[in-house]
Amino acid sequence: MKHPDHIDGQRVRLHPATLEDRQQIYQALARSDLTDILLGHPSQDYTPLLSYEAFCDDYKQYYFDDSNPEGGRCFVIEVDGQAIGQVNYNDIERDKNRTELDIWMFAEHHCGHGYGSEALRLLCDYLRSQFNVEGFYIKPSASNPRAIRAYEKAGFRRSALSAEEAQVEYGEKDSIDTVYMTRNIEQSVPGDA
Repeated sequence: MKHPDHIDGQRVRLHPATLEDRQQIYQALARSDLTDILLGHPSQDYTPLLSYEAFCDDYKQYYFDDSNPEGGRCFVIEVDGQAIGQVNYNDIERDKNRTELDIWMFAEHHCGHGYGSEALRLLCDYLRSQFNVEGFYIKPSASNPRAIRAYEKAGFRRSALSAEEAQVEYGEKDSIDTVYMTRNIEQSVPGDA
């Protein structure tokens, strides 16, 4: 399945990232004014800065070329024709009909405008309509309250599971203070109005 050329929201447009976008997406994660917030400051949790090779190990070629749409995909977030961030889904877990999402802006001045919340809603709606995905989860750091608020605005809620139960259900923590957040979209029943 090939993804569409773009997905339009009210203020945000998502377009499938290409291999040419990969370096910019990496730079925004590992070498921007948001890196400490995104990767965890070394003095807080000893998370090493991410190398490009490690990034490519996580974000394989198929995230950028449509060769494995069930395996994951990155999308560039655009506002007024300018690339301001990326949002992605990971491997679709067919046994649970869900996927993990991740998102980051390319610079601090793109934060706080609601673009991330809109991008997440667009991606969830797209995955629901094209892949019948009903469940989504995201794993922000508790030390990033602005991201948590943005995810709540996109319909995500903190998991009611204990930290240990959530780790079993949703996988390893991304940082020492990971918050597990989920969103579910119920499938409509034919004939329901």
